[in-house]
Amino acid sequence: MPTPVQAFAEVAARHGDVDPGDLAAVQRFYRETLPTLEPAAILTILEELLAREGSSEGRGPEPFHPGEAALPSLRGAPPMRLPLLACGWREMLRRLRGRRSGRRT
Repeated sequence: MPTPVQAFAEVAARHGDVDPGDLAAVQRFYRETLPTLEPAAILTILEELLAREGSSEGRGPEPFHPGEAALPSLRGAPPMRLPLLACGWREMLRRLRGRRSGRRT
């Protein structure tokens, strides 16, 4: 099992003075701050994360959604063709039966 997001947030809070509830700040810590740390500090962080791998901990931080991205809506989604068997399946079976018997309908 993967390491829970909550573990990443708590480790970032402990080593980077990051608010564990702010997922954007947690992501920034791992993307920007972590590579600048001393190798020993990076190894310590990695060991902490590996130790918590597969743990099922309580509730993690709230899901993150970038503010500049619009949320999609079902109304704005393009229409999708229905599968052949979902509409008109009786008509399709009638036609197949007619072809099989040599008749056209």
